[in-house]
Amino acid sequence: MFMEERHLTVRPTSFEPLGLTRRETDVLQWVAEGKTNSEIGIILGMSPRTVQKHLEHIFEKLGVETRTAAATLAFGWRSEIWIRQRRYPGKESRTLSSRYRT
Repeated sequence: MFMEERHLTVRPTSFEPLGLTRRETDVLQWVAEGKTNSEIGIILGMSPRTVQKHLEHIFEKLGVETRTAAATLAFGWRSEIWIRQRRYPGKESRTLSSRYRT
């Protein structure tokens, strides 16, 4: 089985304001790409069970219950920050908007 590893355009530090660690961000990025726990484990060099534990922490931190909800919330938040930076250069917001708070 051949897996093509693609590099994502979102920097790992981009989710730190959401309370996610770099490794949790890595896992979440691959989840958003549609990868399974086994595939993420191979890509990141960890067991599928470790991937699952990272996901459990992500769900708790983001206040969600599913992979889709976690990816949607995190990437929606990231898109909002990107839009603000384009509209107001030099004024990066580090807080979640009320739309994404749980």
